Amino acid sequence: MKTIEPKTNRIKSFNKNLLTLLLSVLFTVNISAKINITGDTINDNLSTEMHKLEKRIFTNEEYTNTENLEVNEIEVVEVEEEVQLDFDTTMYLPDNFNALEGKNDLDWSTIELIEIEEEVEIGFDTSKYLPKNFNALKGKNDLDWNTIELIEIEEDIEINFDVKAYLPEGFDPYKGMSKETIEVVVNH
Repeated sequence: MKTIEPKTNRIKSFNKNLLTLLLSVLFTVNISAKINITGDTINDNLSTEMHKLEKRIFTNEEYTNTENLEVNEIEVVEVEEEVQLDFDTTMYLPDNFNALEGKNDLDWSTIELIEIEEEVEIGFDTSKYLPKNFNALKGKNDLDWNTIELIEIEEDIEINFDVKAYLPEGFDPYKGMSKETIEVVVNH
């Protein structure tokens, strides 16, 4: 007679081991995730606390509404903090050191400015997109300004008030001009 119990014991033992292994893996993953969440919440808590502290410092309890403030209503407070160094800085400076020596002695006319030309790299060959024998500087100095005729566009100006009321009594805009010049000015 064969007994079936040893096989079922093995299966039960295997199932127990498998269940233990799965629970161990689940527990490890859960702890790992919890550590990551706790690390993030520490930073979140710090930023939340910093936000609350900044809000408490920079908002006046009387003006907690969300209305826009005028610029002159904003009070600026400068906090001057003394820097405490734990050593004597004069030990590290030359004898008779003066930090402000020569401050206003700079002659800007003697300083030569050098412009650094940077080469622009587009990343593709531009000559493929230009006509054959293209020269960007062709005709640069060919323009003769004497051949260009300037045309002045004359517009009638309408003034909606009597100009004579604002001029001195006996005002003559043509006073001192010859009759030929007046005709040229009026007919032009």
